[in-house]
Amino acid sequence: MAAATWLLFVLGLLGAADVALFHMFAHGIRHHPGARKELVAHALRGPTYAALFVALPNLALEGGWFWGLLALLAFDLGISIADFAMEGESRRDLGGLPPGEYVLHTMMAMLFGAMVASILFAAGNRAWLPARVAWEPVPVPDWLRILLGIMAVGVLASGIQDAVAAVRLAGPGASRRRD
Repeated sequence: MAAATWLLFVLGLLGAADVALFHMFAHGIRHHPGARKELVAHALRGPTYAALFVALPNLALEGGWFWGLLALLAFDLGISIADFAMEGESRRDLGGLPPGEYVLHTMMAMLFGAMVASILFAAGNRAWLPARVAWEPVPVPDWLRILLGIMAVGVLASGIQDAVAAVRLAGPGASRRRD
């Protein structure tokens, strides 16, 4: 699971860059009514990645809990597919999706696939064990585990901000707002 943890770390860095560069600075989608559906997808991703940042480097998930991890990964895949499908429409009034964001999303999708493959390779046999959750940190540096914990808080906060923005943009007068 060490390889999966490192891949998750890189995904977290790229995800933070995506949010900062493209969602906040380039397009300010939290202020754009056309991005409301995209914000809902991002809001769902917050708790999903918070759980991954905490669980993957620290916990042994066996039996039903391992299947739960796979379900969480499948849920995130569904979020990604929906997000990719709606971004073009969501950003149409903002000049479309920047090419750099397309490239970043492609890299992140490839890393996600590598992370899932790594999880299955390293721990797939845990699916058939009795259900158990145990504190079993993977062999990675402590600083990485701490940083992933900080990233869990950050991605959860970002997801909450996206949810709040989506609700605000659905309110009265939202379609008349311009930023």
